[in-house]
Amino acid sequence: MKKPYQSNLSPAKFSRLLKRPRPLRIGLTGGIGAGKSVALAFFASKKIPILQTDHLSHQLLENKKVIAQLVRAFGKGILSEKGQVDRKKLARAAFQSSSRQNKLNGIMHPAVRKAVGDWIAQQAKRKPQPVFVVVEVPLLFERGFNRSFDAVLSISANDIIRQKRLKKRGWSLAEIRQRTKLQWPQKRKDIRADWVIYNQKGEKDLKYALYQWMAPFLNL
Repeated sequence: MKKPYQSNLSPAKFSRLLKRPRPLRIGLTGGIGAGKSVALAFFASKKIPILQTDHLSHQLLENKKVIAQLVRAFGKGILSEKGQVDRKKLARAAFQSSSRQNKLNGIMHPAVRKAVGDWIAQQAKRKPQPVFVVVEVPLLFERGFNRSFDAVLSISANDIIRQKRLKKRGWSLAEIRQRTKLQWPQKRKDIRADWVIYNQKGEKDLKYALYQWMAPFLNL
C-alpha cells in the first residue's frame, strides 16, 4: 500500500535518525493555508509536545531584555502608555526598510532560537520522555532554522487550494500575495524537507497521513 506521505530520507539516513538522542527535534513548516495548524492540533491530541514560534515571539515581546534591545534599536515610540511593546508600532518602525527589518530579525531570531532550545531541553526531562517534539516555524528554511532540528516535516497544498482556504478565513487576495512573497514557494520547501504530507483533500485525510507518518516513531 502506498504511503500517504512522501519521504525524502534514504533508509540509511532514517536509521541514523532513529538512533539520535530523544526527543527527536522535528521542525514543522509549509505554506500559509497548507494545514500546519491542523497538524499541530493533531499532534497535541496524541500527547506529542508542540510549540509555535509565532506565539513564542509574541511572548518574548514581554521579556525585559528583549524590550530593552528593541527600544535601543527603534526608540521608545514602539511602546504603549504602559511601557509594553505595541506590535503595530513595532511593525511600522521595523518594516520601513530592509535594513531596519534585518535589525529586528537580529534581535528576535536569536531570542527565539534560545527559547526553542530551552523548551526542548525541558521536554527532554519529562517522564516518560517523549520520542519526538514538534516545533512549527513558518519561515523555517528561509531563516536557516532547519539547522536547529533533526528533521523537517512539510505540510503541502497547491496554491489554488491554499488561496481558497485563506479566503474562507477572511483574507483578501492582496494579503495572501503579500504574505506569500515573504516565503519560499511550497515546492521549494517540499524539496528541502525530509518528509512531505500533501493536504489536498481535507482534515480527515491529513490526520490519517499524520498518523501513518508518526507510526514508525511510536513503534520504537
